[in-house]
Amino acid sequence: MRLAETPANRVLLLEAGTDREHWSIRMPAASRNNYTGGPRNWCFETEPEPFLNHRRLFQPRGKVIGGSSSLNGMVYVRGNRLDYDGWAASGAAGWAYRDVLPHFRALETYRGGGDEYHGDRGPVTVERLRGSHPLEQAYLEAAVQAGYRMADDYNGAEQEGVTAFDANIDNGQRSATAACIRSIRDRRNFTLRAHAHVTRLIIENARAVGVEYLRHGDLGRVYADAEVIVCAGAFQSPQILMLSGIGPAGELRSHGIEPKLHLPGVGENLQDHLEVHVKHRTARGLSKNGLLRRDRVLRAGMEWFLFKSGEAATPHSRVGGFLRTDAGVGYPNLQFHFWPFFLEGWSPPPRKDGYCFDVGPVRSDSRGWVRLRSADPLDAPRILLNGLALERDLAEFRQCIRIAREIAAQRAFEFCRGPEVSPGPEVTSDRKMDEYVRGNANSAYHPCGTCRMGVDDMSVVDPELRVHGIGALRVADASVMPRITNGNINAPCLMIGERAAALILGGASDPADMGRAQERDRISGQDSVSRV
Repeated sequence: MRLAETPANRVLLLEAGTDREHWSIRMPAASRNNYTGGPRNWCFETEPEPFLNHRRLFQPRGKVIGGSSSLNGMVYVRGNRLDYDGWAASGAAGWAYRDVLPHFRALETYRGGGDEYHGDRGPVTVERLRGSHPLEQAYLEAAVQAGYRMADDYNGAEQEGVTAFDANIDNGQRSATAACIRSIRDRRNFTLRAHAHVTRLIIENARAVGVEYLRHGDLGRVYADAEVIVCAGAFQSPQILMLSGIGPAGELRSHGIEPKLHLPGVGENLQDHLEVHVKHRTARGLSKNGLLRRDRVLRAGMEWFLFKSGEAATPHSRVGGFLRTDAGVGYPNLQFHFWPFFLEGWSPPPRKDGYCFDVGPVRSDSRGWVRLRSADPLDAPRILLNGLALERDLAEFRQCIRIAREIAAQRAFEFCRGPEVSPGPEVTSDRKMDEYVRGNANSAYHPCGTCRMGVDDMSVVDPELRVHGIGALRVADASVMPRITNGNINAPCLMIGERAAALILGGASDPADMGRAQERDRISGQDSVSRV
């Protein structure tokens, strides 16, 4: 979006999926319709996970305009300021919290009003969720009764505490990347080609000069006089680089791909958040499960279609928290999502009532990878999260479960307290909790890190997001994160896009400088673009 705001730039966006925003994308409560499967989802899965009972974990990714921001749960979490200071200390100069805060402010219109932490004129609308359900209110009160603080603004000065979440929602509709693209669709210098599956980058003399793609069965090429920018996410950005001959030379040759550049870090450093459920039953009618009755779903849907209000105008995950598992931890290392539903898997049956603590560590040291399945660009990449590879991860999960039980035992839950059915009251020993976690932990769908930013031999892009050793090529998405952030990662991805645009538009370090950046080269030729 930002690149097209400079009239001298001609921008082409290639999208493998559709460019149509289905109503189930815009309706907040309908997010499950897409992330559980369907035509707008790549529906990847991992290899059998060696430390998770060899289970394959589902990995939804957006195959639609806006990518995975069109599928996610809209919980808006920037992470902790120390996440970004850690990035800078690890070699990502210019990405400390003081550097990225202006970009967070620039991208948002915060319904609570702008201040030193929040913007009020950005393309993405963010609002604090209001009107807690009685079970959600019980969770917040119980956490305070257990000795945890209430976070006034977890995206502001201090992250730690329990809270109602911020969500990227605008007047009852999802506000994310697709909304940003929608705002520039009519610009003469912007072109969107949907159903265009990128097969490889065109590299000549160690420089990216264009992109090859499949569209409706035909192979097309487009050439760039300025830069090619890859924004395909933590799974497909490394896949595209490897298909183009950029990556671990041995891996490429094993698939018959001649290496153009040996870059061993491509596809390594995969990170994600894992989580488990601590579930309780409660008396009939006390939870939100009844909202899933057919008649009530129809009523909520009609209210949303007519007025963009009601139950369908709000996401499922509305309250949670960022806590420390013990006082010796420097800053929050645990995230809570609290659900006023009884869940079976990820489905809330309409005739069962209960509530669920969704808990997990946010800073695991386990690392996985993304590799090619074959040289066929239509084959899904191979993915291994390698979750729970380290004993420390299991120890933190045990603490997560114990903290959930501590909160559930507080008096605020007396009016609705029901039996714990998962893991179950008999699961108290370390061994039994470890068995439960290995058999039930699932992905939070926050993959990142596979084209890591840095300056060492295993980094893929430099602090200006330029691929090491290849000119005119950048990566700008979750894959560049050196380390996963504390919480849901969509907001950091949006910030990465904002900062990438500032860097491209003249190296501006502050979004306010974007408009003063010098205009780039004008492009001529029917199939030549300045930004891909």
